[in-house]
Amino acid sequence: MSHPPILSLHHVWFSYNGAHDVLQDVSLEVYPGTINAILGPNGAGKSTLLHLILGLYRPRQGEIRVGGQPLTAYSRRSRSRQMAWVPQREHFPFEFRVLEYVLLGRTPHLDFLQMPGPGDVQAARQALERLGIADLADRRVSALSGGEHQMVLIARAVAQETPILLLDEPTAHLDLANQRRILTLLEDLAAQGTTVLFTTHDPEAALAVADTCTLMRSGRILDQGPAAEVITTETLTRTYETPLRVLSVDGARVVRLDLPPRPLRACLKNKVA
Repeated sequence: MSHPPILSLHHVWFSYNGAHDVLQDVSLEVYPGTINAILGPNGAGKSTLLHLILGLYRPRQGEIRVGGQPLTAYSRRSRSRQMAWVPQREHFPFEFRVLEYVLLGRTPHLDFLQMPGPGDVQAARQALERLGIADLADRRVSALSGGEHQMVLIARAVAQETPILLLDEPTAHLDLANQRRILTLLEDLAAQGTTVLFTTHDPEAALAVADTCTLMRSGRILDQGPAAEVITTETLTRTYETPLRVLSVDGARVVRLDLPPRPLRACLKNKVA
């Protein structure tokens, strides 16, 4: 890469209880304007990795750097100007309307007790428009469906206008149309210079948009590199410990469970019955 990494982890170890290491010797480099997927099964350590990058936890060993500086050199406010965060779900303690909630993404850009100005409101409305949910602006967040809730979380992060966007399973609660909308948005953001790092269980989401992919299992990195090279039948089968196949269909690569042929499954079903 011609540019230095905007985000890097060097030999990071982490444990919640001091006994079992949830992350083991994790090293990762993320470059500006790229889309990066962290792929793996439940319990792989994907979400924990994002929490460490956000500064919510500190590694037991190793170092995390953002913009060439140690993460520990940033205050909470300055971290929020560097990285926006999209969790899988979030509890809303107040009866926010959608526009009010998305405006919270502007908080890192405001002084203490400063109210959002016209420019902040415009940024929030533009974020809603980019996600195609401007019609939800006056709805109460508590009345949203699961998919709408996820879209609003992403809109808040987009309104934050940070150089790095971190997302934990961003398409997990969305129907196919909204999955496509989010993946297209990630591509658009990266084209404009935003660096995207997201976790996913879905290899096809990674294949669709990621420049690089990191495969994780049990807190360790199994493989990493260009998504098209890393996501193969062999690597996915090893990562998920279940038979998977990567196939080419109409010029695109798709991932399928390697199930027994239908006649055999029918025989097995009849045998059980």
